[in-house]
Amino acid sequence: MSPADVLRFAVRRMFWAHMPVIFLLLLASSVTAQLPSGFSGLCAFAAFAWVVLALGDWITAELRADRLS
Repeated sequence: MSPADVLRFAVRRMFWAHMPVIFLLLLASSVTAQLPSGFSGLCAFAAFAWVVLALGDWITAELRADRLS
């Protein structure tokens, strides 16, 4: 697998897996912001955790592509 392939798969994961999940979590957080149940905060926390996961995935892909080159 070439470095370009690694980065291409990382971009696909970012835009087809990570970003839609983050968008849906933030949408759920904003829709339920007026409810007193705390679900909005939980969704916001989950979105933040998913952003950290996506950044870790991106950095790992960058390091893997650098090792292959």
